[in-house]
Amino acid sequence: MSSSVGTGRPEVAAGDLAELARYARVVLFIAAFLLAWFTLEPYADLTNTDLLELASGREGATYLAFGLIAAGSTAVLLATQPRALLALLHPAWIAMAIWLPVTVLTSQDFGTSLRRFVLFGLVAAVSAALFLLPRGRLDLARLLAVVLALVLGFSYAGAVLAPEMAIHQATDILEPQLAGDWRGVFAHKNTAGAIFVMGLFMAIYVARSGLPGTGAVLVLACLVFVALSGAKSSTMLMVITLAVSAFVVSIRFFWIRAIAMLSPLVVLLALGPGTVVNETLARLVAALPVDVTFTGRTDIWEFALEKIAERPLTGWGFSAFWTLESTRYGAEDLTQWAGKAAAHAHNGYLDAALNLGLPGLALTVLVLILLPMRDFQRARRDGADPALSIMLLQIWLFGTYLSVMESFLFMRFDPIWITFLFAVFGLRYLARYPHASA
Repeated sequence: MSSSVGTGRPEVAAGDLAELARYARVVLFIAAFLLAWFTLEPYADLTNTDLLELASGREGATYLAFGLIAAGSTAVLLATQPRALLALLHPAWIAMAIWLPVTVLTSQDFGTSLRRFVLFGLVAAVSAALFLLPRGRLDLARLLAVVLALVLGFSYAGAVLAPEMAIHQATDILEPQLAGDWRGVFAHKNTAGAIFVMGLFMAIYVARSGLPGTGAVLVLACLVFVALSGAKSSTMLMVITLAVSAFVVSIRFFWIRAIAMLSPLVVLLALGPGTVVNETLARLVAALPVDVTFTGRTDIWEFALEKIAERPLTGWGFSAFWTLESTRYGAEDLTQWAGKAAAHAHNGYLDAALNLGLPGLALTVLVLILLPMRDFQRARRDGADPALSIMLLQIWLFGTYLSVMESFLFMRFDPIWITFLFAVFGLRYLARYPHASA
């Protein structure tokens, strides 16, 4: 989205300021994505029994890094295009902004909720700025290409030069059964698979936006890495997302589009968490050639549903439930092992209900599913750039589907969460300003 800086100073000074803002945009965009994807500990040592303690020790540095990028990005946007930020003043977003502090105040672990809410605010500010930082369609394509190339390059290099740091090993403390699955710079193969599926959608955009050769190489590199990661859910959902997005852009009627976009989500919810509350669905899944426990997820889903029923209004507190001592050590019998075994519900919607209550879940669905769907429809109707709107649609669709099997919604600085937010905010801006240049 292009803009100019009017300072009232001499022309040369104004030009210098504009040049400085241009470089700041590039640096902030690349730094934000690299911080989100690399984190402060690429190539995590999964054989280290003190991994969680080390991560906690870097919490201050993570707050500082996101805080600096959030401050810099906000300052640049306020100086160059403050009107664009008005797109965020939607009643649903305002309602969410009011409800989240309520779940902090009513949290069963106020300190943890407060700290994580502050970090969420910083991450949200960074994510809200990402779409506005590039100066045009080609600028966005170039910046995405640079970020993708860096992450792919380091991931492949790590797998070749230091496989013990970029490929799961039999010596991994928590999941030795994943030995051989590629994870690159990420801490888990499922994160790597999801990010490179999202990266695939970005690479397609790069190819369609004036850099066909670069885009094609990035598409191939993403596809190969997804395959080597062994991330089955991401691979399946990648195919579904590509099929749904191809169908959606071929039709014009909103309700047909909405049904096409939401149908896979409903089916996944029914055949996933739905199996722990409905015997008919459970028998249907049992007849399919799949693991009926979804790699142990059904026990965790059942446990989560029981806990949601205990505090349905405000939940257990923003991002607090799985850290509570009562969750990890309060099981009454050995059959309720899920609280000790899990760090999240393996379902973003259940985690939203656990931490934010049923009102928070309703707002999550409204803000992160229904509103982006309407934003895409509005952007397409008003003539937004097809390649850009489709990329954002694909990242958003993939994220909504993946949330059935993985938890990343409101998950602090999770790479998938930040990339998903980039698409959600992007669709919001594109709906409000469909003819913006980026």
